[in-house]
Amino acid sequence: MKKIIFVSVFLCFTFFIKAQGKGGVYSRLQYISFLKDCLKGENENPQIAKEFNQQSKLYWKKNKLEYNQNPTKFKKEISLYYKNKDKFKRNNSRDLNRYKKTLENFQRFDNRNTLANNPVLFIGSSSIAGWETSKSFPNLPVINRGIGGISLSEITYYYNDIVKKYAPKILVIYCDIDVEIGKSPAVAVNAFKVLVNKVKIDFPKTQVIILPMKPTLIDDFIGEDIRKNKNVSNEDLTEYCKGEKNVHFVDITPPMLKPNGSLLSEIFLDDGMHLNKSGYDLWDPIVREKIKSLLIYRPE
Repeated sequence: MKKIIFVSVFLCFTFFIKAQGKGGVYSRLQYISFLKDCLKGENENPQIAKEFNQQSKLYWKKNKLEYNQNPTKFKKEISLYYKNKDKFKRNNSRDLNRYKKTLENFQRFDNRNTLANNPVLFIGSSSIAGWETSKSFPNLPVINRGIGGISLSEITYYYNDIVKKYAPKILVIYCDIDVEIGKSPAVAVNAFKVLVNKVKIDFPKTQVIILPMKPTLIDDFIGEDIRKNKNVSNEDLTEYCKGEKNVHFVDITPPMLKPNGSLLSEIFLDDGMHLNKSGYDLWDPIVREKIKSLLIYRPE
């Protein structure tokens, strides 16, 4: 019986791919039918899982702008999409040594260059890695050690290599990976606390800036509760920073939103996740003002 179902689903894949044409994307009705057929297939079948991930990526990429303007229009397919994501859950386990080459590149750069003393150090995931901080903060002693895809626990694991060795005067942290790979807000926020506590022990006078997890055009496609969990995490981080000396929550999200609360689409790259120059142009003055205020700040 399972074999018959698999053959049926496989034939449906073949039919739809032919119907799409080379490089095509499903119509709404095709995608809904495709998702229904995926649910009939075997949970452990790698071919079905691969097709689901590939075709869903194409479909939501094509429709991300319309979805963000009118999500209720996509109620049926987003519901089926979540059911399939739950069925074909990906393994989010991580090899802690996977950033070894990146760290080696940082070390080679450091060996060839004279780095600033008491720098403003930017660390975190792709939003830091993609930020041209030397251009955004030209008169500040900036060091950028962002790594695309890195989680807070991984940053802490590499703490000596990307934080401690630079002895930062100001540390700017951005990371949304923990939530995006399915960790709860409590776990994600605790990861920030663990990292900040290490900094406090080694550098008690260092000022720490925590940036909120930004909303993106594809949050709902990453997972059902991603946007909600980002918001909860940001609220908890705000409260945490209020109770900590030398730790500051700097909200860079307001200018990313339209008056009706929806996201500005023009500030993202085509992937709907990462910021383009226009996006960083919104962040720059907010972060620059905070950094400059901290450089002349004298705690009691």
